Amino acid sequence: MGAEAILLGKQGQAWTDLAVKANCTPRYFPISQEWPAEMEGDLAWGPTSFASEDDYTLTLSGSEVSEVRDGLHHFNALGLYGNEASPTTFPLPTLGPKLQQVAADIHRGRGFAVVRGLNPDEFSPEENVLVFLGISSYIGVQRGRQDEEGNMLMHVRDAKLSKTPQQDRPTRYSSRASTFHTDTFCDILALQTRNNASAGGRNMLTSSWTVYNELMKTHPHLRELLAQPVWSFDSRGKFLPSNTRPLLYHHDGRIIINFAREPLLGLDGVRRATDVAPLTDEQRRALDVVEEIAVRSQVVLEASRPGDMLFVNNHAVLHSREAFEDSRESPRYLVRMWLKNPELAWALPRALEAGNARIYGQNELGEQWNIVDAPRVMFRLSERLSS
Repeated sequence: MGAEAILLGKQGQAWTDLAVKANCTPRYFPISQEWPAEMEGDLAWGPTSFASEDDYTLTLSGSEVSEVRDGLHHFNALGLYGNEASPTTFPLPTLGPKLQQVAADIHRGRGFAVVRGLNPDEFSPEENVLVFLGISSYIGVQRGRQDEEGNMLMHVRDAKLSKTPQQDRPTRYSSRASTFHTDTFCDILALQTRNNASAGGRNMLTSSWTVYNELMKTHPHLRELLAQPVWSFDSRGKFLPSNTRPLLYHHDGRIIINFAREPLLGLDGVRRATDVAPLTDEQRRALDVVEEIAVRSQVVLEASRPGDMLFVNNHAVLHSREAFEDSRESPRYLVRMWLKNPELAWALPRALEAGNARIYGQNELGEQWNIVDAPRVMFRLSERLSS
């Protein structure tokens, strides 16, 4: 029996039963399965793997852009709600098969892709969301909740009306840089760029397989630590309760890395929850090593344009972003969704299944389709501790 089964309990236990209390000294157990010395394949890429952005970008032709407009008009004529956007209700006869190949690349290939060629200025805010829903339905038709309000969309921009200092905001509402991380338990991170910053704000991606390969070469002893269920996430809130699990998994023949630093390390000036164990110095150093490797291995998305849609396999690729500066004329603005493709979705280890089901399954949170951005001034602690 592996460490995950010993500390995380039996299949079917409730999410709230999966915590390791702070007053319990975590016990280390040898991981029973064999771990590969190196991961090979299209997903093991690095900064020199792509000749240009064309290698991972689907650029729409003029006729394909017209097809998107026709798909939007068809959907509107049906009188449906936005959450009913699908390949059936938003038909893209020529572009659709290309998008389905993008979905295959995200799940079985390099793990990310950019779709380019649309101009968001041609559409109203509501139409931009519908276009995003329509195109992304070919990548992953199932959408997930992103917070305890049940919001299905996240408007990622600096909250300029807020007097809260930048360091005390959730990263998505600030202009500061982020470290490499994954977005909680979602399958596909989808970002629609409405506008770029006047300076900075580029997105960076790193393959989890490349991080793993470098880790095995340079710090092989950390693999065991990262794979132990001794990493306590102080998440707070009713959406994703605090829990303890591994950061690194070898499951179904794949390497998965899943973590974010804020719920692991805590926040300055905020007392850690009493039932959540603090990280040891060795664990903190392990996080730093992962970050160092991720930065060395990153691909920078240099030429993001308004209208671009970025799709990332959240189980296979870590992401971060630069700090940025806005001007009055050019505020950075992205819209985020969490998608799932039931046919192509990766099988997940037990420690990630409950959170994934919480995002995509039916529960008491319902669905809130916050199509228009509402200015934010104050931020809950649970927001600061989440992606």
